[in-house]
Amino acid sequence: MPLIGVLLRALLIVLAIAALIGLGIVFAGPEDTVMRVLGSVMVLGGALLLAMPAALIPQMPPRVGMAVLVGIEAVLTWVIIWSPDSSTLPDWMGRASAMLVTFLVVAAVAIVLWRVTRGERLRTPRIVAGVSVVAGVVFGALIWAMILTDGEAMPPRVLAGVAIIYAATALGALVLALMRSYAVVRRS
Repeated sequence: MPLIGVLLRALLIVLAIAALIGLGIVFAGPEDTVMRVLGSVMVLGGALLLAMPAALIPQMPPRVGMAVLVGIEAVLTWVIIWSPDSSTLPDWMGRASAMLVTFLVVAAVAIVLWRVTRGERLRTPRIVAGVSVVAGVVFGALIWAMILTDGEAMPPRVLAGVAIIYAATALGALVLALMRSYAVVRRS
């Protein structure tokens, strides 16, 4: 079975477990422990989702690198979730976790766009994907600057504007590539 199939099946199992735990939260259980378990399951689901685009890369070193980064992120987040008092944790743990998530999301979107816009006569989607990758890098840098300076580096409107450009171009490239791949519109 291909790696992407294994990851998708694992993601479905994790989501089903999270749903069952969520139902348990509604009907019984000490809220603090159940919320931590639910958070842990959601971290695993998020880690699987972030690792999935790495399965699209044919070379092994980027796959391993992405898996290691996702693993580090999951461990950092689980330590934060399960610590008895998160206010006693070093500040760098939360910052490192947020910075890693930002990097992984931008990398995952770039990998998916790279794979979807490959092929003959997909020039326009590739250009839009390139703009999206640049906007993603800028967005990631702005997030990192805000994390490192306690939110003082940037006006929120600038960050929101770059985030909108990033999301719109990423979705636009994906939709254009899919439309052209399935012959919904004429290829350029």
